[in-house]
Amino acid sequence: MQLSDMQKILMTCLLFILILWFLIQGIRKHTSNGAGSSFRRWGRWFIGLFIVGAVPLGFALYTEIFDKRLDANIGLGLAMFFVWAYCVILLCTALVVWGRYLYKRNIKK
Repeated sequence: MQLSDMQKILMTCLLFILILWFLIQGIRKHTSNGAGSSFRRWGRWFIGLFIVGAVPLGFALYTEIFDKRLDANIGLGLAMFFVWAYCVILLCTALVVWGRYLYKRNIKK
C-alpha cells in the first residue's frame, strides 16, 4: 500500500505536533517552578519552534492542494525533507530533556 502525498503531509503534521508536545511536557517536568511559570519562560520558544515547522508544512499542504503538476514538485519534496529533519532534531532534543529529567529524579531517590 502506497501513501498519497496528502496522507504523508497529514501524518507528518501529526507527528510534528506530537513531538513538540513531548518536548513541552519534558521541559515542564524538568522545571520545578510549575506549569504556569515555565510556559511564561519558554512560551515564546515553543511558539517559535512551532512556526519554524508549521510554515514548510503549510507550504507543502498548499502546494499539494492547489498546484496540480504532472512533473516532479521539487518544492514539496524540499519542504517535507526540511520538516522531517526538523522533527528528528526536535525528537533528539526531547529525548535529552526527558533523559535529564529521569536521571535527576532517580538521583534524588
